[in-house]
Amino acid sequence: MSRQLKIWKSHFGEEWTDRNKVDPLARVRGFKKLVDNLDGIKSILEVGCGAGHNLVSLKKVNPSYILYGIEPLSYAIKNSEVSNLYTGDCFSIPFLRATFDLVFTCGVLMHVSPEDIPRAVVEINRVTIKYILIIEYGSEVETTIDYHGHKDLLWKRDYSKLFSNLEASGSLTEEEGFDRCDWWLFKK
Repeated sequence: MSRQLKIWKSHFGEEWTDRNKVDPLARVRGFKKLVDNLDGIKSILEVGCGAGHNLVSLKKVNPSYILYGIEPLSYAIKNSEVSNLYTGDCFSIPFLRATFDLVFTCGVLMHVSPEDIPRAVVEINRVTIKYILIIEYGSEVETTIDYHGHKDLLWKRDYSKLFSNLEASGSLTEEEGFDRCDWWLFKK
């Protein structure tokens, strides 16, 4: 288990879960922009779903989506009102190869160290059929940011280089329910 994952699975992650209260309705507009026009999307997996607020948003975008989430912190899963949440992380996704039409992260890969990011990329690629969506803080140069007193728990980086077949990219705004982050969509 990585050092970062150990921190997230501790009381630190529980505190994050308690303070990370997102209004799912505020993100509907942002997710509509990102996924509504993708062809053939039925099944979606969020890697690092927390208590599942993004999955609630996606259900509002399209009620026919079949939604799943994985989360390493059992505390977050226990405090969720969303079904289809499973224990797992970006290094060990508990689903078979090519299970989901879309696999996405939102504020997860930024907490994966540079030496561990290739493992996460392989695992995310393994379970997707069509698309990968990454919603993170971007930077052309990989930069470590101090995060709640930890110097090695958040990295801004250029995610366009991690996966192949970049389809589109852009930014999300606070009006779309996001904290000024960037997004990258890849087609498998």
